[in-house]
Amino acid sequence: MNKKSWKLIVPIAMALLLIFQVGCGSNNANQTGQPAETSGTDDGTKNAGSGSKEKIKLQFWDMHTEAEQKFFEDLVKEYNESQDAVQIEYSTYNQADYTATKLPIAFSGGNGPDIYMISPGDFMKFANSGYLADLAPYFPEGSREDFLPSALDAVTVDGKVLALPYEMELLGLYYNEDMLKQAGVEVPKTWDELLEAARKLTTNKVAGLVLPPDKGAYFNFNFYPFLWQAGGAVLSEDGKSSAFNSPETAKALDFWGTFFKEGLSPSKLQYGPWEIDNLGKGSAAMQICGTWAISRAEEVFGDVPIKLAPLPIPEGGKPVTTAGGWKFAVNAKSANMEEAAKFVMWAFASDTKRPLKWATETKFAYPARQSVIEEGKEIYNKGMRKTYTDEIYETGIPEPVYSPAVVEAIGDAMTKVMFGALSGADAAKEADAKISEALKQ
Repeated sequence: MNKKSWKLIVPIAMALLLIFQVGCGSNNANQTGQPAETSGTDDGTKNAGSGSKEKIKLQFWDMHTEAEQKFFEDLVKEYNESQDAVQIEYSTYNQADYTATKLPIAFSGGNGPDIYMISPGDFMKFANSGYLADLAPYFPEGSREDFLPSALDAVTVDGKVLALPYEMELLGLYYNEDMLKQAGVEVPKTWDELLEAARKLTTNKVAGLVLPPDKGAYFNFNFYPFLWQAGGAVLSEDGKSSAFNSPETAKALDFWGTFFKEGLSPSKLQYGPWEIDNLGKGSAAMQICGTWAISRAEEVFGDVPIKLAPLPIPEGGKPVTTAGGWKFAVNAKSANMEEAAKFVMWAFASDTKRPLKWATETKFAYPARQSVIEEGKEIYNKGMRKTYTDEIYETGIPEPVYSPAVVEAIGDAMTKVMFGALSGADAAKEADAKISEALKQ
């Protein structure tokens, strides 16, 4: 063989050798001999080498603290360990920052979490913006019928279930029994008695009654019972027109505003208006607060004589409270919406163990599912819980869901009366016009 023929044969042989090696080697091997990544599977995960998967990562945000935060930390850990497809990453934030800045900024920037908590007061704002996924297709078989109809109705828009209700939180009047006795005050049952009690109990160091002083969803949540007790309403029965401009609404606004005008309720609070610490640490004698306060009152402030009564009512009025509660939501714009929805349903719709623990051990609330209420009935008759069960629960009306413009108009009316800019009648008239305009849009 001459040199010229050899020069032709060598390159050809090398090429054939390379082809042979590639053809006989592993399709999942790269040049370093390590497994190479393959295409995604049907469930959105990616196979790597010997069958392992790269988990889908989901961001879950909320605003819980202490025992409630730990509940969700444990919940996420349990879920992450129960399957190999999804990794939930949980973050919690200060409640005021969460609702006012954290969520709105994240969503407006296109960086909203996959899973999050939403309050009824902010519900329509997020629904109208397209940030709430329809969860109707993801209910485990037979579970949807277990949810209280009123709880599901509150989160249903155009036939779509845009959040999962997992708790119902009611408002009551908490008070320091010793402070009332020392001031010679009976537990108030009427509006007049509540006002007189607050006047007698207010000192330089103690607020007679804590009400939320700042605009927001929680602000309106606390006002609705006053409005309903007086016979007022925000909208007409068909929801198509404003009903806010009425003597009943004016009466409720004036009564609410009196506590701030007379300095009986502080315009600035050391603790959030939703925190029972106002009573527990002695800075208030009475406070309107919710079912969630019981666990902390018992566990942290057990040496403080905190008691509970139904909300006082006006002369000729009817007992009413608000039934609120945060909702589990899924970001409709999430790339992994289905996986997020499955986690939410696993947490509170798949069995009774987790929702019962949440509503009876972690905090106190009424579950949104009939089977869970039945299973925990003994717990609902212990201590202050019995007052809610026997005297308050039946008077609960689900917290209404209004558009942001309507929520804003109500909050503006309350604020203007509280700080002396308008009378209740003038504030009701002004807000009525804004609500009517909002309904046209």
